[in-house]
Amino acid sequence: MRSADARVAYRIVGSGMPLVIVSGLGDSMKDWKESIIRMLAKRFCVILPDNRGIGLTGMGSVSPQKMTICRYAEDVHAVVEGEGFSEIFLLGHSMGGMIAQEFTLRYPGMVKKLMLFATDYGPESSYRARLMNRCVHPLQALCVIAPWHTKGFRAGACAIAAWEGSKDRLGEIGCPTFLLFGDADFLMHPDVAYEMQRMIPHAELRMISGGTHRMHDLYPAEFARTVLAFFDS
Repeated sequence: MRSADARVAYRIVGSGMPLVIVSGLGDSMKDWKESIIRMLAKRFCVILPDNRGIGLTGMGSVSPQKMTICRYAEDVHAVVEGEGFSEIFLLGHSMGGMIAQEFTLRYPGMVKKLMLFATDYGPESSYRARLMNRCVHPLQALCVIAPWHTKGFRAGACAIAAWEGSKDRLGEIGCPTFLLFGDADFLMHPDVAYEMQRMIPHAELRMISGGTHRMHDLYPAEFARTVLAFFDS
């Protein structure tokens, strides 16, 4: 699907209400376990776009250093609009959760339900999240000297570092919102989840005991059931 200067690759599985899943830093559509996709596709039309420079999506004319969270959100919108959907369910993991926040704030009428999974709301969030963001700048330097890192990974790191966050806008989210976090996530401290729950009107929070940043990889069936329970209710 064409999005401004780039062609965005994505996968569609199943039928029903569209459920768009936005991946985190460095992940492609292939990094989501097939068992999760198949479970969700029994109820929804699951759409998994590849972020710029990752998987089958190119960088277009944007350099990695100039990539932004907002541009990622516009890429997702191009896919949704191109498929002819006016309403979607939206799930974002980690950096994908940041993209999902921007999408929802830009196109509030399109998002019927929102799930934010192991993410944060920008540089003003709690200490652990700020620590993660501070680490992005050394990570960018590492990407320059480490050729095994893709342009897409570098682009995501730059986008996270440049993102001003959503702290002053989270109160504008009006759709039902579900926050899924783990208390053993070393990137997104549980405090971030509680802060976001206070800022998003009527947000529901589920904190998984022992849950890590990639707990969907460790417990795919439980993760899929949690997603189904929220979006199918």
